[in-house]
Amino acid sequence: MTFPDSLGQPTSNLRDLASALDQVGIVVPDLDAVEAGMRAIFGLEPRSRSESVYTGTSYRGRTIDTRVGALFYDLFGIELEFLSPRGGPDIWQEFQDEHGPGLHHIRFAVEHHDTVVDAMAAIGIPVHQEGDSVRGGGVRYAYFDARPSLGFFVEILSTPPG
Repeated sequence: MTFPDSLGQPTSNLRDLASALDQVGIVVPDLDAVEAGMRAIFGLEPRSRSESVYTGTSYRGRTIDTRVGALFYDLFGIELEFLSPRGGPDIWQEFQDEHGPGLHHIRFAVEHHDTVVDAMAAIGIPVHQEGDSVRGGGVRYAYFDARPSLGFFVEILSTPPG
């Protein structure tokens, strides 16, 4: 099965459907420890720190409301997002419970959210969690469980044109 890429050409892979790799996400239990570590190791201060609430999120086929703490850094043109679960149930708490801290996801910017969701489902990787971004403005995200083949989740973030 093929889907149109950003230029309207047929494709069936995420490389052609994405416009950029823009974030690496890491799940951690303690944001204060990360902040101190990033300062000591890289000499960096966070670009921002947040406590986010996601409402009406789809997680494993159920609609949930959930929270997560986050620290954001810019490093060599890539956003580092450190996520600290706040009790779930959600994709971040599930990961921490199963694996402890570690690489959670790599995120790709995409133009057509539903096209990517369909393309990933067509290759046997359905949505694990998705919803509206806390950024607002129609921005949506989705996580796909690529851990069996890649060792991490794949996230997409789509921003409406305009």
